[in-house]
Amino acid sequence: MTLTLGSFFLSRRSFNFNKTNTLNIMIRRASSSLSPSSSSSPVQPPSKRMKLAAPLNYKNGVVLAPMVRSSTLPSRLLALRYGADLVWGPETVDKAIIGCERAVDPETGVISYHREGRPIFTCHPVEKPYLIYQVGSATPELAAQAASKVAGDVSGIDLNCGCPKPFSTNSGMGAGLLSTPDLLCDILKAIRAAVPSEVSVSVKIRLLPTEEDTLAL
Repeated sequence: MTLTLGSFFLSRRSFNFNKTNTLNIMIRRASSSLSPSSSSSPVQPPSKRMKLAAPLNYKNGVVLAPMVRSSTLPSRLLALRYGADLVWGPETVDKAIIGCERAVDPETGVISYHREGRPIFTCHPVEKPYLIYQVGSATPELAAQAASKVAGDVSGIDLNCGCPKPFSTNSGMGAGLLSTPDLLCDILKAIRAAVPSEVSVSVKIRLLPTEEDTLAL
């Protein structure tokens, strides 16, 4: 039996849908496709993918891009199962993750950063070598705290400088950082100093009005 996006979301509508069992199936299948001894990945040899674990290779790969409410744990596991080289989590604002508590589900191994009973970010050890955590921030100190909070469960921290929505830009986050390059660099430096050297630091940007402006940035 192959677990596809369609069958996963269809099963969610079933009255006897068991979240734990389904998640365990997804974790096992993602894990098997990432194992060096496995040959089940339909996209490329696992041996190639395993080389991406450390250091991360951002070039010429198949990736699951960050998308709020979409690039969550189930989507990332499915993407890895079907050949993704790297997977991004959804953008999480710095203050949202800083106040979270970390908990590990004893049955599934799922790691949950939660506050007030609500999960803010979830991940699983099987995806750690390929997982990039994206943070939204306009403050070096807060960005550093957020990055250090999750650094042990991911392989990279990505600063979101691409979101054009007013929610982000009005507070100086997202694409708003493109107009404050000094602050952007200060945030990246703060993140770099806050996380271990084996955790990569990257930044998502948008193209500026001209090629010259983009290259200058």
